[in-house]
Amino acid sequence: MAKKGMTDASVPLPHSEELPLLHRKEISSSHDEKRSHGNYKSYVLADDIDKIEKGNECPTGAGRNTLTAIPLAVLVFYNVSGGPFGMEQSIRSGGNFFAILAYIIAPFIWSVPEAMVTAELGSAFPEASGAVAWVETAFGKEMGLLSGYLNWISGATDNAIYPALFLEYVTSIMGHLTAYEKEELTTGFGRFLIVSGISALLAGINYRGLEIVGKSSIIICVLSMSPFIIMSILGISKIDPQRWFQRPSTSESIYDVPTDDLSLIPGPLPVIYMAGIFWRPFLNNVFWNLNSFDAAACFSAEMRDVKKDYAKGVFIGLILVVSLYLVPLVVITGATDSLQHEWVNGHFAKVAIEIGGPWLGAWTVFAAGISNLALFEAEMSADALQLMGMAERGYLPKILATRSKKFGTPVYGILIGLVVITLMSVADFSQLVEMLNLNYALAIMIEYSAFVKLRFTHGNLERPYRIPVSKWGSIFFVVPPVAGTFLLFVCSSWTTFIYAICVQLVGVILYKLHHIALANNWCEFAGSEIDAKTSFVNLDKE
Repeated sequence: MAKKGMTDASVPLPHSEELPLLHRKEISSSHDEKRSHGNYKSYVLADDIDKIEKGNECPTGAGRNTLTAIPLAVLVFYNVSGGPFGMEQSIRSGGNFFAILAYIIAPFIWSVPEAMVTAELGSAFPEASGAVAWVETAFGKEMGLLSGYLNWISGATDNAIYPALFLEYVTSIMGHLTAYEKEELTTGFGRFLIVSGISALLAGINYRGLEIVGKSSIIICVLSMSPFIIMSILGISKIDPQRWFQRPSTSESIYDVPTDDLSLIPGPLPVIYMAGIFWRPFLNNVFWNLNSFDAAACFSAEMRDVKKDYAKGVFIGLILVVSLYLVPLVVITGATDSLQHEWVNGHFAKVAIEIGGPWLGAWTVFAAGISNLALFEAEMSADALQLMGMAERGYLPKILATRSKKFGTPVYGILIGLVVITLMSVADFSQLVEMLNLNYALAIMIEYSAFVKLRFTHGNLERPYRIPVSKWGSIFFVVPPVAGTFLLFVCSSWTTFIYAICVQLVGVILYKLHHIALANNWCEFAGSEIDAKTSFVNLDKE
């Protein structure tokens, strides 16, 4: 079969199984070949060609390439979910019936399409930059940078929540502490020191590599889900199916309903309270719980065998996410008489006491803390790899592409994430879910657009997994998730839109600084070196 992009100086490479990042093509050593938007190209330094010909692992490749399907599935699970913790808001704002209905229908609107697109394009573009690679190929470097920036901002900010939540879970079961002592630990400088220490410890674990993160996450997954498995087993005999069909309580005024943490901030549309459902927090909580499958794209470069294991790992993760939301939700709502307004964060612990006794309640609190640790590790891994991948593509200074020589992990990506988390650990994140959702929703809309365009412009791009739709069918494939995401937009508050605008303005400033730094040689970027010293690999085939 004929190859594209070859020159007289081309050098044959080993098979794809040995070089998953290079994708079965020959290297052109032409120094004049430039990276183009219409033709995706990965690269390997010319100085490394000798090592490649001898069968050694490419230094610019995926580090140790240690991930297999099951560890990837667990990392996907923790990037997206981490278990039912946090879905109380769905029941509180929508009631039993609509919460169950949402977690049956919404995965087909948001989760399944996103996981399938990630499986297709993540395997076709096995790079640490994740979705940035395929967005750049479809729309150019500017859109690639915007996509990466929005994803990273959402992920890093969201990750700052977990150490603080872990601290709250721990203090909640420390009954010997007085109210004053608990306040000292969970507020002010004491809280800052503890959360910073937890974050630094977890970052150190992350630094030791994805293999330990992936394997430890499997153990943590079992531990964190064990109380819900026990609740499901013990609660089956207590299920009353009539509880599943309980409609939410209704009132003529939203102000007659206990709102507590439900957002009533004005937006383009009035606060929608219809049929007893607070639609803004309801949609935001469901969206937050069922999205972020595209984070798996950042792990594709770390796979031991992209062809064999990547799509399998993504889909196993999808099954874990949906089933470990839906099964506990169905059993717990059917086995207890909790009122709608009682479903505040942490209510699962009270339900556990009702179903299994105090010991199960304490175990649930402990499991919630463990789950938050795993969420932190999975998110930090994805965010750090994304920064490294963006540096490899010339978006960020080349130093950010540095890997640990011992563990193969993105050193500066982890450090930058740790700094952001530490700085934001003093903030209250209870109002930020909606804001994070909006930034992420903008990024995922760009990714869906890239998926459609690549089906038209790069139809022959080798995809180890391919969604079974035609190029015209790809348009209809993304309609449901795009429509659902648009609904999220129009329900957002003005505060959220202001936050999103500020984030975009900061992005514009950083983009301008990037160009100034490049023009004035303030720091070294991979793009300039690639143009002069790097050969590229053409992923298109005839």
